[in-house]
Amino acid sequence: MTDFATPAFATFIKELRTHFARGLPEQEQWEGVRDLLKPLCADEALREISRGWEAKKGREYILHHDPDHDFFVGALVRLPNHIAGVHDHGPTWTIYGVLDGHEITHVYDRLDDGGKPGYAEIKLSHKYDAPTGHVDMVPPHVPHAEWGNSNRSVAITVRTTKPGSYDQVMYDPGTGRTGTSRGLELVPLAV
Repeated sequence: MTDFATPAFATFIKELRTHFARGLPEQEQWEGVRDLLKPLCADEALREISRGWEAKKGREYILHHDPDHDFFVGALVRLPNHIAGVHDHGPTWTIYGVLDGHEITHVYDRLDDGGKPGYAEIKLSHKYDAPTGHVDMVPPHVPHAEWGNSNRSVAITVRTTKPGSYDQVMYDPGTGRTGTSRGLELVPLAV
């Protein structure tokens, strides 16, 4: 396992490894991950360090990919006025915590049965503020989008596995067209 320079992050990874080793049912496991991410997103030292991370569209930093439990921890650094397209994370769970900045989360309902390839009928279900410290749980196949609402934002993600190993669906709410993506460019970052 990697040594981490940031104490809060080292503690977080140790707690995650212990949590995953318990072999809990899926929903309970990811609710527990959400609870573990909340203190990390409140950590001022990590927040201050993250202010030195470069913001670049289409990039996710690799903070940790666990060799035993396969979970992935990443960081997204958003440019001002960032608007993510509507997407899902395929078969994976994602816990998404805002470490710095302010975002608005949009969640969609899928109204069709998925029987027509390349097409999905989706409708905005709800949107809500996601300020610094806010942590969301995104189950598999849920269409959503994060929009920046500050000059810059940083989010920490915990995923079932490393992005790029599964298809994500990209949705066009206006036309109903869908496509697939393998996710963002992954770049290692020491924490």
